[in-house]
Amino acid sequence: METRQFYDDLAPYYDLIFENWDASMSRQGAVLEHLIQSELGAEGSGAPPRILDAACGIGTQALPLALRGFRVTARDLSPGAIARLRREAEVREVVIDADVADMRFVAANVSGPFDVVLAFDNSIPHLTSDSDISVALREFRKILRPGGLCLLSVRDYDTVPRGVTTMHPYGEHRRGNEVFRLRQEWTWEGSMHYQIAFIVEKLGSNGPETLMRTVTRYYALSIQRLLELMTGVGFTGCRRLDETIYQPIVIGHVV
Repeated sequence: METRQFYDDLAPYYDLIFENWDASMSRQGAVLEHLIQSELGAEGSGAPPRILDAACGIGTQALPLALRGFRVTARDLSPGAIARLRREAEVREVVIDADVADMRFVAANVSGPFDVVLAFDNSIPHLTSDSDISVALREFRKILRPGGLCLLSVRDYDTVPRGVTTMHPYGEHRRGNEVFRLRQEWTWEGSMHYQIAFIVEKLGSNGPETLMRTVTRYYALSIQRLLELMTGVGFTGCRRLDETIYQPIVIGHVV
């Protein structure tokens, strides 16, 4: 499966997407802690909430939530990403139940119920049809307790020019004494799907050396359509929240 291979390839370099990965994690952890507490309200009092990060990657949200005392279960399609998350958790001396699972079948791989299910960093649009997204959303709803919360962060595709081949550079980022250059190259397949090639280069005295080039596909569904799909599988109070992190957050509740 191309998405699994994409994130296996990207796992050693994913932190380089951020100018400062640890600082970004700290900011996101603070935002998520406040948001979760606000949305759960009095129902969230008592024991620390149980969180399922259903598309955890290398831990950009799972790690800071665990560091803030949440009980975190983390699942991802990519074995490479899960292996790195386990290493990062060990370094930070936090306990996270991390394992490989497809978000469309995650309920069979975890022990619920959970207070919160989240899938961030535009992971939902890797599911390239409404039907696949609805399958994943039903899984999320199934493992949430009554009063539970679903949080998704996604790209706002209403702001993206469609059908135009584009390059999206991340600039140059350092890891120790090494300098890397990262970029995405987008190629559209009609108006609703596109392919990205992700390239990582290492800069040296002889110029840039390509370390990795990997490819995946996305479904450019609108946030309004995602909200409709959430409502269709039984989430209530579905809405979008802007200006918290680098992507809009989509929120739904279980009655």
